[in-house]
Amino acid sequence: MQKLERKGYILVICLVIAGFLFFAGCTQKAPDTTVIKTDAGYISGINQDGIRVYHGIPFAAPPVGDLRWRPPAPVQPWGDIKEAKEYSATCPQTVKASPASSQGAPALNTSDDCPYLDACPMTVKASPASSPKVPALNMSEDCLYLNVWTPAKNASEKLPVMVFFYGGGFTSVAGSMPVYNGTTLAEKGVIVVTPNYRIGALGFLAHPQLDSESPYNVSGNYGILDQQAALKWVQNNIASFGGDPSRVTIFGQSAGAESTYVHLVSPLSRGLYKQAIVESGPFWAQGTIINATHSKTYAESFGTQYAKSLGYSGPDAITQMRKLSPETLINATPSSPSSFWTTHTVMFEPNVDGWVLPDTLDNSFLNHMENPVPLMIGNNAGDGTTLSANANMSVPEYLPFLKSRFDNNADTVFKKYPANSTSGVQTRLEQMTTQDDFIDSVKFAAGSMGDISPDTYMYRYSYIIPGQPYGAFHGSELFLLFGVPHIDVDPSVAANVVDLWTRFTKTGNPNGGMDVTWPNYTRENGRYLDINITPSVRRA
Repeated sequence: MQKLERKGYILVICLVIAGFLFFAGCTQKAPDTTVIKTDAGYISGINQDGIRVYHGIPFAAPPVGDLRWRPPAPVQPWGDIKEAKEYSATCPQTVKASPASSQGAPALNTSDDCPYLDACPMTVKASPASSPKVPALNMSEDCLYLNVWTPAKNASEKLPVMVFFYGGGFTSVAGSMPVYNGTTLAEKGVIVVTPNYRIGALGFLAHPQLDSESPYNVSGNYGILDQQAALKWVQNNIASFGGDPSRVTIFGQSAGAESTYVHLVSPLSRGLYKQAIVESGPFWAQGTIINATHSKTYAESFGTQYAKSLGYSGPDAITQMRKLSPETLINATPSSPSSFWTTHTVMFEPNVDGWVLPDTLDNSFLNHMENPVPLMIGNNAGDGTTLSANANMSVPEYLPFLKSRFDNNADTVFKKYPANSTSGVQTRLEQMTTQDDFIDSVKFAAGSMGDISPDTYMYRYSYIIPGQPYGAFHGSELFLLFGVPHIDVDPSVAANVVDLWTRFTKTGNPNGGMDVTWPNYTRENGRYLDINITPSVRRA
């Protein structure tokens, strides 16, 4: 009897233990399918309706202290799983009344629905109460992070990759701004990567004392080196996200498009991408309104003057300036409330150092020094309307300005762009910016690439977003490309823009989704695609 009782007691204990184990198994958390191993450690992200999203992945060491004004250093590995679920800080920049003033938006809606994009001169629809709010701009010198959107279910899918470089005149904006949401593109079967890069004085200061620290006797261009470090990160890690490192498309708008030009001619960028998309990028070393690059001598001369303005001119100037706060450096940077003068007087931008950038962009394309890869390139029909806004230039001031830009050809230019009032001058400056700095440079670059690469496609974006008076303004295609919410756009145009960009990314050819065939561009045929409600092929 006692044996039976003992056996029954043991049986009850076993059942209780088994029950605990069963319920423990039922309540155990499912494995996190977002966990991925990078070359610096494991990260976890967010599952978002079939897309895995990762925010704030470090691709370089924080460029602070002694690492300020140096090429990006490697990331220090970490032990535990790092959560990559929140955007990193943006790189330090001037915060103006208009967050996109460097991109020339004279009347900017700064609501939560339309924050920080290159240009946003329209009224947006009221966002639903449930719409997540964009956090206030958070800045830190510790900003070298990137974001990834991947639709891949596993690492074996080998999807094409799009790496986006933002605009902002090398003085503002960041890839960590939520407006550059890669979801719309990722839903088309591509992986999207948006890195930050240093801007302003922190990204492009050139100075003789910095030259002496470099084995190549160069300085400045740190923002471009950051972009190259991000591209190297993609080469080393994107396979773990289901991407194919041999199918990387770099693309950018405005300063990001100029950066893409730089990568097309920089020996340091070779092998880090397969093809490129250029959207309204400054190009000419001596443009009508915009100078895309500075000479090494000019950049160092300005850097020396800038250091003196902060009170440092001795042999330890850079050592002392590394101790200054980012805010002090930014506030000492010359700036203007006028979009025109901000665009016309960018001081911190790429310089021709002979290492990162061997020659000016126009000389490089003139001599076919660019990497002969598939290229999609174009500009917006109204690029100049926002970039050249608020010039406030009178007719007596207009003529000397033309003389300063065109010297002995100033009278000829005035005959082409005559004006007899301040408003007339404003119109002419906008026209010159669009035609000379963008349309003509796009034709020049596309013609050069078409000589050496048959997969060259030129476009002009002329679709006008309703509710604003600036036409197809600089950066307006980004609202469609990134699916910015609460903007009243034609859904068929938006779908076509996304389709063209992603088809090109997948195959090197944007055709297949339209009724019209987009021909490749050559100097002889001059044919390009006009992107509007009804796409059409035209001659340049």
